Order: sequence, then structure tokens, then C-alpha cells
Amino acid sequence: MPVKGGYLALTGAGALLIWSGLKGKSWSTVLRDIMQGKKPATTTTAYAISGTSGTTPGGINSAGNVPAPAGGVFRNAGLTALWISAGGPPSTARNAVCHAMQESGGRATVTSPNPDGGVNVGVWQLDTRGVGAGYSVAQLQNPFTNARITVRATGGGVNWSEWATPGC
Repeated sequence: MPVKGGYLALTGAGALLIWSGLKGKSWSTVLRDIMQGKKPATTTTAYAISGTSGTTPGGINSAGNVPAPAGGVFRNAGLTALWISAGGPPSTARNAVCHAMQESGGRATVTSPNPDGGVNVGVWQLDTRGVGAGYSVAQLQNPFTNARITVRATGGGVNWSEWATPGC
């Protein structure tokens, strides 16, 4: 059975968007690098991942590291890849990205005080006295760990009752 060119183009475009999101570069920069025969540059800062092995969807090596985006801020494509790589269903990724942007602006290391006396940490602002209980601030600042806990706590992105973010 022949492969249709349109499907191949869509797959390539999706891979380009995910790669650019993970690397914190614009898709046009990544495309230009590829067209010039250059290997797209990788980011040197990374967050260690613990408790998993193998390669996850989105190109994140769960046995090693999650690349930090340029400036330490995840954008939509990077957040989508992060959500899916942590086990989140693609069908709930858009809502999860909305929550992450409202909670942290996509910043993996951001913290804020919580009225319960805990600290809200990371991309999905996990409360150290709530959903993030039992984890250190440093562990919750790991974007993959933060995403994995969020996937579990929301039932795969279905129940956001522990979050106060409106409008998603």
C-alpha cells in the first residue's frame, strides 16, 4: 500500500514542531538548519529524570534528560510533547497546555507561595502540601516529573479540581 504524500508531509511538520518546541527554537530556525544540512543545535541545560527508562514519545529520553528550552520556558509544542511523554493522552493535551500556561507561563523552575503554607512548583504549579506532597521542590521543578505527577493527579487530564486555573 503506497504512502500518501500529504500524510508524510503532516508527519514531518508535526516532528518539526515537536523538535522546535523541545529545543526552544522557532520552527523556522529548525527548518532553516535542516535545509542547510546542519544538525539542529541542542540545548546544554537538562533536567534529570528518575524512575523511568526507555524513550518516550516526543523524543524525550526518559532514562536521561529532558532538554531545557531556551530561556527555560516551554511553549505550546514543548508542553504538548512533555504531557504526552509523561503518559498524558493526546486528547487532553490542549487543556493541559492551557493549565500549564495559566499556572506557570511554561516555566519549569518557577515557585509561588500557596495559601495552605505550601509552595506551588513547576510547570503545573504542584503544591508541596497537595498534589506535589512527598516530593522536594527540586524534584517538582523537573518538568517530566511535574508532568508525570499531573497526569496521574488529573486522571489523564480529565479532573482539574485541584487547580484554581480558570478558563481551560
